[in-house]
Amino acid sequence: MKMIGETIRTEFEALKNDFETIRQQIEDDVVRTELYKGEFYELTPYSYQRNGCKQGKPVKRPDTIKSTKNLCIYGFNNQNQIVEVKVGCSIENQFYHTFLYYTDNLVKSILYDNGKHLMNVCHYFFEGGKLKRSQLCGRYGCREENYIYKENALTHIEVKQYDIEGNSGNDLIHIFQYQDDGALESITKSFPNGYSEIIYKTKRGC
Repeated sequence: MKMIGETIRTEFEALKNDFETIRQQIEDDVVRTELYKGEFYELTPYSYQRNGCKQGKPVKRPDTIKSTKNLCIYGFNNQNQIVEVKVGCSIENQFYHTFLYYTDNLVKSILYDNGKHLMNVCHYFFEGGKLKRSQLCGRYGCREENYIYKENALTHIEVKQYDIEGNSGNDLIHIFQYQDDGALESITKSFPNGYSEIIYKTKRGC
């Protein structure tokens, strides 16, 4: 699997049983938390919109939470960086955990499910403050994304997918359209066979 490389695959194998160690190390660095119903922060450009979701809403009174499903808890370190994201699943009081590490022009994320099973490891590569490329290795395959910009606007993301054996899968492109004021208008998913579908569209106000 030349596109993904051996480094991230080796890292994925090495981290399979490290949930508790990583959780303790990360949570020791958390100095404050924020709670939302739904994903609020974009860990990558337009991350929740690409999943067809709206931005989450703040939980102003945590004591009134009736369900932990889709509850997102963000943990920040003393540099105001998000180092932990806990997302409630369909089982009450159980969460998926994403741990984040920051170095120079690289951000690394490690995702475990509610059963503490390692789901994926992802490396995000930045240039000049912009995300340019990501490589993900997971339980069910791998993915590489290349982020293409025109001036300061993200125009499209090229997505290459591979199965668990490293064979090339369905490639696709996410295309971004913007309103006159620069706000996101829509995201279209496009495939090589010519098929495309709008996966996100901004609702305009009155």
